[in-house]
Amino acid sequence: MDFKKILEELPAGVAILDERLRIVLVNKRIVEKSGVTTEFNPLDTVHPEERKTAEEIFRKIIEGKLAEVPYPLLFRVIRKEGYQWNEIRWKVVKDQGRVYYVLVFTDVTERVLMQRRLENLLDYVRLLNSILRHDISNILTAVYSYAEMLEEELNQKFVEKLKASVLKGIDLIKKIRELENSTNEKVELYSLRKVLEETARGHEVELCVSGDAYVYVNEGIYSIFENLIRNSVTHGKAKKIEVEIKTSDRIYLSFEDDGVGIPENLRDRIFEKGFSISGSTGLGLFIVKKLIESYGGEIKLEDSKKGAKFLLSFPFLEHPRVL
Repeated sequence: MDFKKILEELPAGVAILDERLRIVLVNKRIVEKSGVTTEFNPLDTVHPEERKTAEEIFRKIIEGKLAEVPYPLLFRVIRKEGYQWNEIRWKVVKDQGRVYYVLVFTDVTERVLMQRRLENLLDYVRLLNSILRHDISNILTAVYSYAEMLEEELNQKFVEKLKASVLKGIDLIKKIRELENSTNEKVELYSLRKVLEETARGHEVELCVSGDAYVYVNEGIYSIFENLIRNSVTHGKAKKIEVEIKTSDRIYLSFEDDGVGIPENLRDRIFEKGFSISGSTGLGLFIVKKLIESYGGEIKLEDSKKGAKFLLSFPFLEHPRVL
C-alpha cells in the first residue's frame, strides 16, 4: 500500500514539520487550496494579526514545553483567496531517532464566524434590554411629570420640555432600530463611496469622496455614516466633509469634517454608551462603534487641524469556503 499516495488524497490538509519546525511535507489539498509548499516558512502561513501568538507557540514546541501548547490550535491560515480559520490537531512522531510534527488542518471558518455572530447578537440583546428598561423608562417618566405640571398650570417652558422628551424617545426608538438592523444575517457587497453619497443627500453638507472599496456587510452600514454625518452637521456645524478610502492590508476610510471639532477633554469618552454633551440619547457614536466591530473593523478618533476626524478600518470579508 502506497501510504504517501493515500496522504496526498486525504480530504483534509496535512503537513509534516521537522524538529526545527520546517515544512517537510504538505499534501496535495494544502498545495492546491493555499499554494503553500515546502519552501514556505510555517509562520508566514499565519494571519499577520496572529503572528506573535504563533511565534510564541512555536517557541514552546521547540523548547519541549508541549503541555503549555493549547490543543487543538485555532488560527487563521493562508489560502489563495486570503485567509480562513483552521482548527489544527497535531501529534509528535519519532522516526529513526528524529522528531516530526504531524498537523491536520480542518476548516472551521463557518463555525468561528457563527460563534462570533452569536456573541455579537447576545451583546445586542443585552444592550436592547438595557435601553428598554432604563432609557425609555426615564423618558416616559419625564413626559408624565411634565404632563402633571401642565394640569396645574399651562406653562410654555413645560410644553417645550414635554416636546423635547417625546422627540428624545422617538430618536431612541430609531437608534434601537439601527441596532436591530445590525443583527441582520444577510450580508452583501456595498460600495463605501455609494453608501456615503446616498447618506449625505439628506444633509446640508458638501461631501468629497476620494477612492472606493467594497465590503461584505449588512444594511447597518448606512447607520454608521448616517450617525457620523449627522454628528458633523448637527453638533459640529460642519459645511464640508472629506473622505479618503484606501486599501492595503485592510480597507481604511478617513472621515474628516471642517466643523468645530471635539474638545480635548471629551475625546476619550465619545464612544461610551449614553455619553452626550447636547442632551441627545448618547447612542450615535456608540452604535457606530458597535456596528463596525460587528463587521470585524474598528474606528478611532484622529487628530485634525480642521474639525473632527475619524479613521475607520474594515477587513476583507469573504464568504466562508472550504480548504
